[in-house]
Amino acid sequence: MRLKNSYINPLVTLLFLSFLAACAGTGEERTAEARDIDYHGSDCILISTIRDYRTLDDRNLLIYGPANRAYFVTLFRPSFELRSSFQLGFSSRDDRLCPYGGDAIVVGSLNREAVGIQSISRVNEEQVEQLLVRFGKKEPSRQQAPEPGNVKGAEVEELG
Repeated sequence: MRLKNSYINPLVTLLFLSFLAACAGTGEERTAEARDIDYHGSDCILISTIRDYRTLDDRNLLIYGPANRAYFVTLFRPSFELRSSFQLGFSSRDDRLCPYGGDAIVVGSLNREAVGIQSISRVNEEQVEQLLVRFGKKEPSRQQAPEPGNVKGAEVEELG
C-alpha cells in the first residue's frame, strides 16, 4: 500500500504541472496583449520634452514627446477646462510628470485648476488610432472587401 501511494503523489503533481504548462499559451497571445492599451499605466514623461497634446475628452488626453512618442494620460477627475484650454501647465516636484507623487496638469486661463493624474501610458501609433476612434476624434478606417474573383465550376443554376 505504501509503495502505491509513493507513485500517486508524483503522478498527480506531474499531471497538475502539465495542465499549468498547457494553460500558459503561446507567444501569439502575448503579442495581441502587447497591442492592448494599459489604462493603469505608471509611465513618466520629462516635462522639458513635451511638444504637443490633444484632448480626447474632459478626463483623457494624448501628450506627445520627442520623436513623436505619444502618451495616453487619464486624470483623476473630469475638467471642463481641459477641452477648451489652449495650453497646459504642469505641476511637479521634479522635472518629470508622473501619475504619482502629487503631479498634476494645470488647465484654464483665468481660473487655474490643477487636476491630478491617474495614469500615464506610452502608446504606439496603432494605439493612438484606436484611442482617436474610441473618443470620436477620428472616423474608423473602413477597409473594402476585395471583389470575389471568377471561380470555375462555381456557377449557380437557377431552378425554374
